[in-house]
Amino acid sequence: VEARTNAEFVTGTVTYRQRSALPPDAVVRVQLIDVSLADAPAQVLGEQVITRPGQVPVPFAVAYNPDAIDSRNRYAVQAEIFDGDGNRLFRNTTTVPVITGDNPVTDVEVVVEGM
Repeated sequence: VEARTNAEFVTGTVTYRQRSALPPDAVVRVQLIDVSLADAPAQVLGEQVITRPGQVPVPFAVAYNPDAIDSRNRYAVQAEIFDGDGNRLFRNTTTVPVITGDNPVTDVEVVVEGM
């Protein structure tokens, strides 16, 4: 997503509870998605890819166009962590609602689970 002058951000951290270190070549992908339609694939409204993030918690800031937000829709943050070969190590298994319905846009904690 191209950063626009009118972009806004969903910010927070990606973390996990397991006592294990991330590999040095890990990649974290955080997406802002529209989860309004239960029977359709989620539409991606913004994405941030963080290479070599170090250890958790990993801070993120996903840019999005506020004009694309419909106050009647439901939005969520989805996070995945991959190793350097593209194998998924972690992902969130619960919905993390953001933006609409009094849900946050800052200090969003996304807890991912081992795959």
